[in-house]
Amino acid sequence: MMKKIWIKKNEYRDSLFLMKLSNDISNWPGIQQAVIVMGTENNKQILEQVGLFDETASSASADDLIIAVEYSTERDASDLFRMIEEDMTVKKKPNLEKEYKNLTDALNGEKEARVVVISAPGEHVAPLAKEAITAGRHVFCFSHHVSIEDEIELKKLAIQKNLLMMGPDCGTSILNGIGFGFANRVRAGKIGVVSASGSGLQEVTTLIHRSGGGISHAIGVGGRDMKSPVDGMMSAKAVEWVSSSKETGVLVILAKSASAQAVKNVLSAAKKTKLPVVVDFHTTEEDRSKHEGVTFAQTFEECAQKALRLAGYPASFSAANVVAEKAWLEENQSRLRPEQWAVRGLFAGGSLCGEAAQILRSQGLAVETDPETYRKRQAAGHLLVDLGDEVFTEGRAHPFIDVRLRSLEIAKAFSDPSVAVVLMDVVLGWGCHPNPTGEIAQAVKKLSAHHKNRPAIVCTVCGTPDDFQGYAGQRRMLEEVGIFVTDSNASAARLTARLINSLRR
Repeated sequence: MMKKIWIKKNEYRDSLFLMKLSNDISNWPGIQQAVIVMGTENNKQILEQVGLFDETASSASADDLIIAVEYSTERDASDLFRMIEEDMTVKKKPNLEKEYKNLTDALNGEKEARVVVISAPGEHVAPLAKEAITAGRHVFCFSHHVSIEDEIELKKLAIQKNLLMMGPDCGTSILNGIGFGFANRVRAGKIGVVSASGSGLQEVTTLIHRSGGGISHAIGVGGRDMKSPVDGMMSAKAVEWVSSSKETGVLVILAKSASAQAVKNVLSAAKKTKLPVVVDFHTTEEDRSKHEGVTFAQTFEECAQKALRLAGYPASFSAANVVAEKAWLEENQSRLRPEQWAVRGLFAGGSLCGEAAQILRSQGLAVETDPETYRKRQAAGHLLVDLGDEVFTEGRAHPFIDVRLRSLEIAKAFSDPSVAVVLMDVVLGWGCHPNPTGEIAQAVKKLSAHHKNRPAIVCTVCGTPDDFQGYAGQRRMLEEVGIFVTDSNASAARLTARLINSLRR
């Protein structure tokens, strides 16, 4: 096999486009692998990990395009480069019914559209969102790096106009059954959700769906909304908005963490609705005692269960398969070596990573979750990481979309002699990779063939049978390569803690 790296100076391409292009070229005859990326430091690390990094790649800037290919000696490098360039030129973006040159034209041309979706560099978001809100449209903003001052100003303006400002940094919402960002296909029903947690919203809504329940609306507000100084400004408005729907019979409110003022503001708005309310704010027992009539939950799983019961649905999903878990524990207790004792958590969902860390800590495990610490390997032991953190996604598609980074990190975990358990999530739905578990399963199968004492792997699949990827099929692909799949993220974390604690005895 030969390796060749080309640099195209000052040629920007979208990370999603490049991911698809890399996958396509990797399937050409005589191509072992192709990685086409922008020259960011994160992407250079990926090239190094797959053996396609040299001085040429090192010289690329973040504005340069790197084309790295491993190919058979039967192919001519010049012809290969020409074919890749041609492929880059002819590939089209999805056909659109209409295309507008700017937001003003789009607002004028689509007068019936009620929501404007913004995914732009953070410094450009404020004027775009302000224009949309002023025109009377709700805004769903996926973008990062928007200043906190701009966020507060935009949310105040939206509230004045009785509109929703979902974000910035909002990963998912469902309005009248229509998903925005990363969202799952869930049935309509009685439960309304307001969330400052993207993957948390997905976990709760999918658990509700798989139990036979349904969702009226699920509003994401962005990860900073429930923190100071925003203090639940849009969460309180979203509570009002969701509760005004005649379909909503129960309210669920989620946040990774919440300031005292945010809790006060949002629960005050919730109590005015006169609806049953379930919240997961990671609050203390003392805080919970101050809010009579509010049902508190400690995990997304518990949140879904309590909301289902309040809405009159059976909480029918199985939180634990006792027989299967017992067999899995016994197998790994006897199989794992004494030096295998650590957990490696490789998550695509930030809130799911946080929940797993919380559960492991509650079971006596010292867990590190700092992404920089993980990346630099400055700590040993139980490491859980959100691979969707900005530390990992600079110049690269989110791991919901691009599964390659996870496969590389799984390989690292297999090579670490201290790792006993790899704990993961897989998230399905609109916007996500069409077959995420297929690539993960393939990586695990290859690694298992070369690692006799492989770590145990526990995974949860966040999705529904109605998601286009197919929930049952995705689970089955993982199970076929020896991955233990649980019904919820919380259940996966608890099972992991049980195994680790049993190994320490």
